[in-house]
Amino acid sequence: MAAALVRNGVGPYLDGQPPTPLHLAVVGGAGAGKSTVVNFLIGTNAAEANPQAGFTRHPIAYVHAEGTPAWPNQLGFLGPLQRLTTPTPSNLDQDVYQIRKVPAGDSGSQLLHDFVVWDCPDMTTWAAAGYVPRLLEVAGLADVIVYVASDERYNDAVPTQFLRLLLEAGKPAIVCLTKMGEADAAAILTHFQKEVIDRMPPGRVKCLAIPHLTPEELSDPRQGKAKEYRTLLLNQVAVLGDAPAVTRRRTVESITRFLTGATERLLAVARDDIAVMQKWRAEVHYGQLDFDQRYRREYLTSEKFRRFDEALVRLIDLLELPGVGKAVSTALYVVRTPYRLLKGALGKMFSPPDIPTIPEGPILEAALTAWLDQLRAAALRRSNRHPLWEHVAEGFEHDLADQARAKFQQLIRNFQLSLADEVERTARAIYEELEKSPARLNTLRGGKLTLDVAAITSSLIIGHIGLHDLILVPLAAAVSHQLVEWLGASYVEAQRDQTRQRQQALMTQQVSGPLAEWLAQWPATGGTAYERLQLALTRIPPALHQLEAAVAQKTVKAGDPAPPPAAA
Repeated sequence: MAAALVRNGVGPYLDGQPPTPLHLAVVGGAGAGKSTVVNFLIGTNAAEANPQAGFTRHPIAYVHAEGTPAWPNQLGFLGPLQRLTTPTPSNLDQDVYQIRKVPAGDSGSQLLHDFVVWDCPDMTTWAAAGYVPRLLEVAGLADVIVYVASDERYNDAVPTQFLRLLLEAGKPAIVCLTKMGEADAAAILTHFQKEVIDRMPPGRVKCLAIPHLTPEELSDPRQGKAKEYRTLLLNQVAVLGDAPAVTRRRTVESITRFLTGATERLLAVARDDIAVMQKWRAEVHYGQLDFDQRYRREYLTSEKFRRFDEALVRLIDLLELPGVGKAVSTALYVVRTPYRLLKGALGKMFSPPDIPTIPEGPILEAALTAWLDQLRAAALRRSNRHPLWEHVAEGFEHDLADQARAKFQQLIRNFQLSLADEVERTARAIYEELEKSPARLNTLRGGKLTLDVAAITSSLIIGHIGLHDLILVPLAAAVSHQLVEWLGASYVEAQRDQTRQRQQALMTQQVSGPLAEWLAQWPATGGTAYERLQLALTRIPPALHQLEAAVAQKTVKAGDPAPPPAAA
């Protein structure tokens, strides 16, 4: 309804459409007598009144035979409805509309100098769901509404709800209650006013009755009792449609107020879809968390980063004395020979076997497969609950998984390039920072030498010089060296852990995160209804404010007379 109001009401006004002709739409439920009321309005039996409920299935416009009305021609006018170029029966069930010309000789055609009269499809038969979009287009176009209800079904839920919507949109309405006995007309009008109209939003509403008339009386709306009720109807149309420029301006301003005031309601119709979209994104997010945890658990915690072992050896070598001090380092190396031999033998005996780690590639592939399988299962499990889940399930049946894998491989290539640089840079920094700081390096070397000398000297002092020094001196030198290796290994291990954390962050930032975003957005891409929905939701609020400003500027520029306040 909101879209029909904009493209058929506000759009033509902003494009400079003349105020005449005004558009009068006759709406109501099946069998209420809409076509009969149309004949009253145009003064001749041009509309196909038919006892078959729902006979009129597409909008029909009645215009004066003389001249060509200024017809809106902007893009999108009447939405999907296409104009028929040849006369066609009213029961053609297609998204079309047609224009019928009323002969100029009919005295009742005077109304058509200022109005286009629309006979609309009904909204209450079993097939009316297909007619409603056609009805909404004309309702959005109309400057005046004639709402028709029979005495038997004057408070049916669907027509009453539609009348409420029209009044909320600011459409002036004439309510025609039909088919009752003439003696009951006043009572039914009073009851309808109390039970229906008084519960509606305030608006310009006039009620009148057209009691049951015989076929003979209906054969000529300009004669007999038909003329009496027709005159009442035309007078009400004249009251609501006087001063076409004022009426058109009032119509457009009412539409604008309705749209800006109903922004939240417009967005609310999409809340179910938005909620389901959020659930899909939550499923994707949970899958991403599982993927990241599995990568960390199965790969990162056991990854040795051998490049750091090489960096540790390089670091220990840097701490050895250069130049003349190299002789001292060599002597200490010789002294520690028994320790090295014993350590190597014990290491072979008691060290657990070096279990090869699983390569990164298979772990990533398994984690991705589990992620996609989880999403596929969630979509299949809920495919009968909402079209979005059905859409995702159909995607998995076709090529969604292949698209995701291709996206994943692209992201992994970029990740591996970044990771190789990260590991190499961190490992080199372990010893390169010392190489670039001679003062700090020499301090550490001096400290290591002091520790070795202090350990050896202490063993000699404590044990006095003797044969036992052949054991104590190598042991002291070994202990001091082991302490240095332990400190160096702790520093390198800390760098190794930081690299694991950075690698996990890189995996999230460059692989799982972008893939999760791609999967989360997939239902709203490729021209789907969900993509259009997202665009609409972001554009509606600012677009409505722009529309309001454009209407205000147009009315000021045109210098149209201010419309009188609407009567309740």
